[in-house]
Order: sequence, then structure tokens, then C-alpha cells
Amino acid sequence: MKLPLLLTQFLYKNKKLTLPGIGIFTLDPSAVIPEEHNKEQHEKAIGIEFKNANIPHPDDELIEFIRQHTGKIKPLAIADLDSYLTLGTELLNIGKPFYLEGIGTLTKNQDGKFEFTRGEYSTARLEEQSHDKPDRAARRKQPIEEVHLEPVEQTSGGRSMLVLFAILGGLVVVGWGGYLLYKKNAQPSRENSVLIVDTARINADSAQKAKLFSDSVAAVRQKEDDRKLALKDSIIYKFIILRTHNKEHALKRYNQLLSYQLKINLWTEDSSYFKIYFSIPALPRDTARIKESLESEYAHSVFIER
Repeated sequence: MKLPLLLTQFLYKNKKLTLPGIGIFTLDPSAVIPEEHNKEQHEKAIGIEFKNANIPHPDDELIEFIRQHTGKIKPLAIADLDSYLTLGTELLNIGKPFYLEGIGTLTKNQDGKFEFTRGEYSTARLEEQSHDKPDRAARRKQPIEEVHLEPVEQTSGGRSMLVLFAILGGLVVVGWGGYLLYKKNAQPSRENSVLIVDTARINADSAQKAKLFSDSVAAVRQKEDDRKLALKDSIIYKFIILRTHNKEHALKRYNQLLSYQLKINLWTEDSSYFKIYFSIPALPRDTARIKESLESEYAHSVFIER
């Protein structure tokens, strides 16, 4: 389950949510949260209040709540929360709103304080962590990762080499462990028995492994060279997944995609017309494939601009 929904459900359950660097949200105990399958329009979250406060550390109860519903260890749960809140404060510091689903929207005023606008209650409910049910947001994210091309400056042959060495090292460790287990469980040798080692076979195996390693390194380098050559001739295209005059709808969709840690962009003209788009370097011949992939993912027409 995604972290934004966990924060919402923690507030609904405990009536209080304390976020470091942000402040304190409280929920009126008498507030009625809509049912999960409520077909009526979402109700305004009139029972939620916000207070600016200097919070240095997250509550242990919140970290434990995140850990239980994500299956992660405590340090990773803390890191996820810190990363999400850092992203939110960065948005606020550059004058953009920070949307919390099921709670409301924060903005930063000229005095440096956060102002809170109530949103709508969320009808989503907690689910038990299961390895057989992948997170829907993770499945939505996958097609974008398949078409996204990282800038050349962020990739290098060294990183590919490290991955290759790590795989080969793992194979060596597994092989050595199997040998030790076999030796431990083998029948004791009779006294004066002689262990004959097939030196020729060992040398042949070593030569074959060395050749495989050399071929793998060459393949990795060739793939990296081809990638750099393709990126050199690529053009930055804007793949627009949403065009609207509705400011609230645009901001809500923008913050939602940010919460999935996607590299999404927002463009506006006099706050009257908005575009939400991905900036993707690509060759002209690849634009149709990328456009089709995005349309399939978001079930919406995609427009291309340079």
C-alpha cells in the first residue's frame, strides 16, 4: 500500500497525524468517514484541522503503522516517510501545493506558514500486506520505467560492470557452499585412500568460465555504446497525458503522480490552462511506440510536443 494512503488511514484511525517539517493534523472524533463502497459523492473532510508546528521526529506509532502495512523494516519505513515529506516541503518551498489524498492541500503563504484547505474523505481502506498481490501503483509505474531513458550523465559502464561482478561473485559463493556441504555429508574415506583431482577438467572449466566472463563484459560494453549513440541523436519530447482548464483537477492529478515517484511535469499559462506531461528523450521513430504505451497505461489520449 502506498505511503500517502497509509498516512490518511493513520489519521482516520488515531485522530491525530504528526508530520516532521509540516505540522499536526487532527480529526474530530465525531466525524463520519464514508464507507469503502459508497457510491455517493465524496464528502468534504470538514472534521480535519491543521496546525503549524515544529516537529523534529516522527511518532513511533506512525513508523510502526507504516512498517506493519508495508512489510518493511523500521529503517526503511523511516526513510520512505522522510523521502515523501522532503518532496512535499520542496513543492511548498517553490510555491506549489502539496496534496494529501483524503486529507486536503497545503500551500505556503508569504509569512512562511502553511495554509490548509480541506479535501474530500477517502473511501479506500487498508489491506493486509501480501506477496501474492502486487501494489497497483507499482504496476501502473512499470510501463513508464520501460520507456524512460535516463540521461547519459547518470549512467556509466562502471555501474554495469559492478552488477556483472556481483552476479559472478554470487555464483562463486553458491558453488563453494555446495562443495562444502557435499564434503561434509560425504562418507569418510578409508585410511590411506588417495584423492585424485582431475586437473585437466578443472583447467578446462576455468578456461570456459573465463571466456564466458570475457564475452559478457564485451556484450555489456557494446550495449552501453549503442545506448550512448542512440541518446546522442535523441530529441526531448513532451508526452502530454492531460490538458485541462480545471486547476483543482490538474493539481490533484499532478500530486498523485508525484506520490508514485514518477518524473512528471506541470505547465500552466496564467493559471488558466494546464498541461501534465513526461519529458522523454527519444528518436523520432520511437515516439509512436512510447505514445501508444502511455495511452495504454493511462487510458487517455496522449499528445506529443517538442
